[in-house]
Amino acid sequence: MSLSALLHQGGVFMFPLLLGSILTVAICIERGFYFAHLERGGVAFLARLQDLLNKGNRAGAIEWLSGLQGPVPGTALTALQNWTANRQTLEDAVVARSRVESPRLYRYLNVLETTVTASPLIGLLGTITGMMGVFRAVSAKMANTPNADTSHILAGIGEALVATATGILLAVVALLAHNFFQSLAESQLEASERVGDQLLMAHSQETQP
Repeated sequence: MSLSALLHQGGVFMFPLLLGSILTVAICIERGFYFAHLERGGVAFLARLQDLLNKGNRAGAIEWLSGLQGPVPGTALTALQNWTANRQTLEDAVVARSRVESPRLYRYLNVLETTVTASPLIGLLGTITGMMGVFRAVSAKMANTPNADTSHILAGIGEALVATATGILLAVVALLAHNFFQSLAESQLEASERVGDQLLMAHSQETQP
């Protein structure tokens, strides 16, 4: 079945569902590229950061971290740039950086969440209006010809259900995408928090008399 035929069967409410589908695909692509380029803060990252700090090469660590993307290296970079400050100032700087990074991680996820909620309702509305049209047509035909064949009503109802099926399918896809990217965002925040805690501890140990 072609896209034009699908839109015709589903009625006018298929157009907002089509828009929602395009937005969902676009967000998935954008978020996929975004998260693919973020540093995850794994074992190799932590080992190299610890090695640079053990050697006292804070300038080298800052240069290295400046070339990485994401809240994990961003948190570490902020901590090292404020390393000579007291613990409270350092902690405030790390927290402020996390507040800057959080909206970037969750960007556009509210659109996916809205799509999850709205698309089944739009599809249902399309089905209801479609069935109303079918019943009006049948009623008008029987008024003119009482013995008319109304078996085509089943086909009409089947076509009307296209909108509901499309809305539910879109909601499922958007829900899976939303949960996946939300888990990636939470993982990034947790990793950056661990790195921040480790650097705060290292800073406290270094500044102890």
